[in-house]
Formats: sequence, structure tokens, C-alpha cells
Amino acid sequence: MPLFRLIFAAILMAACAALRAWCAQPPKAPPKQPPATKAASTQPKRDPADRPIQNLNPLLERFEKMSPEQRQRILERLPPERRAQLEQRLQRLENMPPEQRAKLEQRLNDFQSLPPRRRIAVRLEVQSLRGLSPRERRERVNSPEFQQQYSPEEQRLVRESLGMQP
Repeated sequence: MPLFRLIFAAILMAACAALRAWCAQPPKAPPKQPPATKAASTQPKRDPADRPIQNLNPLLERFEKMSPEQRQRILERLPPERRAQLEQRLQRLENMPPEQRAKLEQRLNDFQSLPPRRRIAVRLEVQSLRGLSPRERRERVNSPEFQQQYSPEEQRLVRESLGMQP
């Protein structure tokens, strides 16, 4: 069961990354508007990929509501290996029981509510712990250093992401 949670979390993160890339692309035919002031026209343009995503659940919902053709266009932009992985992960997500899916979505919301730097720290910790044996993971998560480095909420997210009991 913990392996399933890891796989599902990885699937969900990959799906979110693909959706973010798709949503970050500018519209094909943006309406042209004359600049309101001189100052507005001299400001540098921002990259749409730099905009923060507050909540990924709406992106997942949007992806699920897309027609198969729209999904296909998004997936075609990915390298073949990455696309196959994402398609498998999306299939697992669609087949997940509602209660498991709700827990995963809640964990994703909790993760997204962390400040950006803390999200990075938590994500890197989870990735690092995945490379350890179960015994080494338990030792790390129960260590005083881990307890001091992460808030109780962050510790919970790390444990749940790895399928560990609190």
C-alpha cells in the first residue's frame, strides 16, 4: 500500500507539472490593446510560467473535463517516455477509490499551502528519503534534526507522502 501511495503521488505531481506547462502557454491569438501609459509599455513582459499556482486541484479538474482530443494535444507536447509515464499515472488517478483520492487531494492542497521555500525543502526531503531503506527512513524521520528542521505539518506531509504512519 505505501508503494501505491508513492506511485500515486508521483503520478499526481507529473500530471500537475504537465497541466502547469499547458496552462502557462499564452493564448494563440491574444487581443491587441494599445498601452494605457508610457510607463506600462516600458515594463518588461513576465513569463507566464513564472506565475504562482495557488491550488493545483482546479488544474486537475480542468484536465479531467477536457475532451480526449484536448488531452491528447497536451500530452503530445511531452517526450514519448515522459508522456507514457504521465498517461499511466493519470490512469491510476482515474481508477483510484474516491476516499483515497480525497486524501491525496487534501495532501496536495496542504502541500501547496506551504510557502514556496518550504515546499522545495519538503519535496527535496521526500525525494531524499525515497532513496533510503525503510529502516533508514524511520531513523531519519524520528531524528532530532528532522524534528527541528520541519514543522509538525511538514513532518506529516513527508510521512504521508512516503506512506509512513505518524
